[in-house]
Order: sequence, then structure tokens, then C-alpha cells
Amino acid sequence: MNVVALPDRRLLDAATSLAHLSERARALQVFGPTVDFDAPVWNLSDVKIGRPSAQQTHNLYFTRITQRETRSMEGRVPFDPAFGNLIKAIIALREFARPVGADRYRKLLQAARLLYETMENRGFDPARLRSDNFHAAARAIEGTPGYKYNLAQDLEVIAEFVNKNALSQSRIVYTNPHPPQRLDAQSNKKAQQHRASKMPSEELIDAVIAMSDIVRERGDDRDILRAAIVELLLCAPWRINETLMLRAKSDRAKTGLDPATGETYEGFGFAYDGSKEADDAVKWVAPKMVEIARRAFADIVRITEPTRDIARWMERHPGRAYLAEPFRLADPSTQLSMKDLVVALGVRSLTAAVDWLTSNKVPTEKRDGKRWCRLDEVEAAMLRLQPKIPADLPQTLSQYLMLVPQHYFRDDLSTQYGVVTFVSDFQISDFLTSHERKNPSSGKTNKRPSVFERLEINDSNGKAYRVTSHAFRHYLNTIAKDGGMSELDMARWSGRKRIEQNAAYYHGDGRQTKKRAREMLKTKAMGGRIVDAVDRLPPTDRDAFIEARINTLHITDIGACIQDWSLTPCSKYGQCGGCGDHLVIKGNPEHKARTARLLAEHESMLAQAKAEMDEGTYGASDWVAHNQKIVDGLRKTLAVHENPDLEDGKMVQV
Repeated sequence: MNVVALPDRRLLDAATSLAHLSERARALQVFGPTVDFDAPVWNLSDVKIGRPSAQQTHNLYFTRITQRETRSMEGRVPFDPAFGNLIKAIIALREFARPVGADRYRKLLQAARLLYETMENRGFDPARLRSDNFHAAARAIEGTPGYKYNLAQDLEVIAEFVNKNALSQSRIVYTNPHPPQRLDAQSNKKAQQHRASKMPSEELIDAVIAMSDIVRERGDDRDILRAAIVELLLCAPWRINETLMLRAKSDRAKTGLDPATGETYEGFGFAYDGSKEADDAVKWVAPKMVEIARRAFADIVRITEPTRDIARWMERHPGRAYLAEPFRLADPSTQLSMKDLVVALGVRSLTAAVDWLTSNKVPTEKRDGKRWCRLDEVEAAMLRLQPKIPADLPQTLSQYLMLVPQHYFRDDLSTQYGVVTFVSDFQISDFLTSHERKNPSSGKTNKRPSVFERLEINDSNGKAYRVTSHAFRHYLNTIAKDGGMSELDMARWSGRKRIEQNAAYYHGDGRQTKKRAREMLKTKAMGGRIVDAVDRLPPTDRDAFIEARINTLHITDIGACIQDWSLTPCSKYGQCGGCGDHLVIKGNPEHKARTARLLAEHESMLAQAKAEMDEGTYGASDWVAHNQKIVDGLRKTLAVHENPDLEDGKMVQV
């Protein structure tokens, strides 16, 4: 008796659904007609054009995990076609719904690779996916807790897609087994250590200043340029890409009023393009850092001006590349020997010239025992190397500040003056922190020492300092808040769209402002009922009372609050005026102006509530009582600011 095994209908349905979904994703061509849906690698460099200061090559490799990944398909093994189509469909349909950066898809691909490795006993068939495959993939993730959580979240994305479109025989039941790392919102020891790791120490800041001085003494413009960029990062809370995309004429000046002293000062800042949904704005430098910012800006302009001149030349001669004489603007049909090419490109050797032709896919021909190439094809290759600027930014290259020739910071390669590039975040990272990288071709590990290693500037343990460009942003936000800057002003200064993002960048606990307030109370530099309460206590009990009463302090938009939120939530949120836990900082112009605006608003609301009460409206008396209390408190607050007998800066409890 012959037994015929019939195919599983659910398996057939899942395979059919994936085929239809793949066809739909293929037909969308979300990345344009040049990206082959069926290819094992998608080159999105011409589609996902990011800021030129960031990574410019965007390849997505639909391949398995390998011991040594390269920047090509060499040594890589492609996914099985069915599994590859699944991941490609996910990426294409997500891009169609909401375009995102290529980095987001790389992370999704890494999760897909882990999932793929669990399917070998099921023929890598996505229709045979089971819940245990996802759990096994999640367990296989290696790295930090945050990395594990994020990658396991992408496994959830794949599982949800499979379930939604019925792409497997059975429903996938999977949730991320790794806990989220919300360390910025926690106060335990682990969270404190995590937050502290992002905050550069005063010792490190001193090391950066020492590095900058030594670099200028030695006079190497390559180091001076990068040191000047680091100085700008210390002058205001930049994101690195905002700094690297500054215009050459971005400097701005203004006359300001110092809220602490009431004296006028000359302000200095930079107009910049906002990032992370923030608006374009002017980033003003802290007054004490103006001199350093001016010096840094002048050094950057001086060092980068020759490259801007080359950019202007190319703008005057569209379609032509900037070559060395006598080949600049020569007949495009000119035949170049390899010796000619060495001169035209400014490379060091014939071997370097041949390597350049090969890597840039410039056709050559052998004639009379020599290798020849055409000038127009060399220039076309050079023009392809020029940076691509996103459509929402000015397209004129010479407008930008941070321009250098290709390989400007490299000792092992000739500087290519005809190829204009932006200083990249990667080059600043290499300057501040040493990195070890594996050469994709040879497999050898190369180490690029940081400026601290090269100058032998070490910490107390004898190790070279390590710091990221983003650490300075954390540092400036922390000292600004400890110095009394309001949350709103900090968000504006830092270029944030949402004020709640400030919390992740503050690494203090109010100790500096708390300490200052306690000293003011002890020395009678504070006024109000709280001072009277201290005076009534026996001298032996006063310090304990002050420490308990002022256990924390944070700045509000009209003063300072000493309510300890770790004990109880604020019961008067939004009613700071007249609150017993609120202190008025006399003479602060921003606080005074904000108080006056609030007073005018609440006086208007009080008048309307009284009118309603006179007409007998039910419940109007409650609104009268509420607004009257706020108005009384705001009037007392304003009276403190207008009291000529109180010195500016004094804290008063109203």
C-alpha cells in the first residue's frame, strides 16, 4: 500500500502569503529602481542621504552572521531566498509607511541574523517559524543590557509582522525577555553609576584644556582644527552634527544683560540647523567662554578656508574637478599615463595612483606597455566623491565651515585636495578616544591613538583619558542647572523640542544649588519666614533644621523650589506664587517678567470669576478663592523684585 503525504495546507498558505507580500514589496520600489529587491545587498547611499558629517555609505547586507564582516559580500553567506524575502518585505513596507534612517534597518537585520541561525533544523523556511526560534534568538544576544533589550525588541517587530500577515504555520507567542534599561529615571546605585559614566569629571575637563594648549603650541593644523571643534563643544551644549554642519558665516553677536550682576555684556553665538525635530536657532555661548569660542572659530575659518576656495572653484566650473596643474581645466579627452595621474591627483606613488583608479572604477587601457586613462573619466570619479548634501539644506558647498580635503587627517595616505569632505563625527571620535579597527582585507587590527595618548596626557591611574563628543553636552547641562538655569531656558539652549528631555542630561542631585541656599540661610543672605524660624531655634539645633528644610533645590520659571519630592509629590503644582516651599530670587529679570505675565493672566481670570459670582453662577466662589490666592502670592513675589532695600540675588520666602 502506497502512502502519499499531502502538503500541510497551513504551510502552503503561509508560503503563498509570503510570496504575495514579497511581490507587493518588490513592486513598491521604495528605494528607487536602482535597488534590486532580490540582491543580497542593498546600496542605499544615494537614497538615504544623511548629513555629510556622518556616515555616507549605507549598505544593507541580507546575510548570515560571520566571524569577520567586510564592507563587501566577500566572506558573507546570503540568507535563504524565502527568509531574505521576509526581512526585505518588512523593511520595504516599513519604509513605505514611514521612512527612517538606514541605521534603523541595520539593527533590524542584526536581529534577523540571530533568528536565522535558530532555523537550520527547519530548512530556514520562514513558514516553519515557531515561538521557540524567537526565544532562542533572544537568548543568543550578546552585549550590554540595553543592547539586548533593543535587539530583542526588533525580534518582536518581526514576530508581529509574521503574525499579522499569517506567514507561519502557527501563531508566534513571543515577548521581549530582556528588561528595559530606564536608568535615567531611576535613583538606585546601578542607575547612578550609569549616569555618572556619561558625565566627564573636572579632571577630564582640565585634561581637555591642557590638550588644547599643547596642540596650539605644537602648531599642527590638523590637531588644532579638531581641538578647536572640541572647544566649541565646551562652549555650548551642541550635538556633534550641529557643530560639524555650521556655515562659514554662522557667527552672531548681541548685547545682553547678565541676570546675576545686571551689567551688559557682548554676547557671541552661532546660527545652526536644528536636529531631532528642534527648530533652527542661534546657539549662544556662555559669557565666560566667548573669548575661547571666538579663538576656536577663527582657527577653524583659517584652516578650512583653502578647501572652501576649492569648493568655490568647482562652483564656478560646474562639471569639472579640481586637479593639479597642468591638468586643471585641460581637454577632457586628454589621455593620462600613470605618471601623469600621480601629478594630477597629488598621490605619492604609481601604486597609489593605480589603486585609486581601481577603487573608483575608472576604466584604463594598456598601450605601448603603459596603462592609460582619460581625463574626463578621472574627473567624473572625483566628482562622485564630493559630498552629497540633504535636500533640506543649502546645496552650495562653499557655504559650510567644516570643510577639509579627503584624507586630511591621515598619515598613511596622500591628501586629495580635489575632493572636498566635511569633518566627520568619526574623525572627532578618533581624536578624543583611541579605536582598534580590523582591516577588512587583511584581517589585521590597526590602532589609532587618541590625542591624549599621543601627547601622553594620562589620568591618575596612568591611563589615557577617554571622552565622547556628547559628554560635553551632559557636562554643560549639569553645571547650567546647578548654576540656576531654568528648565525652559536649558531646553532652548540645548536645542530640545521637549523640556522633559532635560532629565537625561542632568547628573547632579541639586547639591550645588542646595549648598548655596543653605549657606545663604546660615549667613542671613536669605529673607522671609524661614529665616525667622531659624532664629527662634537654639543655636545647636539650627544646622539640623536647615539641612532638613533645604534637602534639595531646583529652579522654577519664577524662582526656586525647596519641596523635597522624594518625600511627597507637590500638592500645589503650578501655584508656585505664595507657596511656602518657594523662594524668590530677587532681581532675576526672567523670573520677574514671567511673574508679571502670570499676574496679569490670573488677575484677568479673577475678575471673570468675580463677575460670575456676582451673577450667582454656581461654583464661581471656588474659582474666586483659588485665583485670589494665586494673585496674592504673585503680587508678593513681584513686590520682592521691586523692593529697593533688597539686594539682587537674595532669596526670599514669601
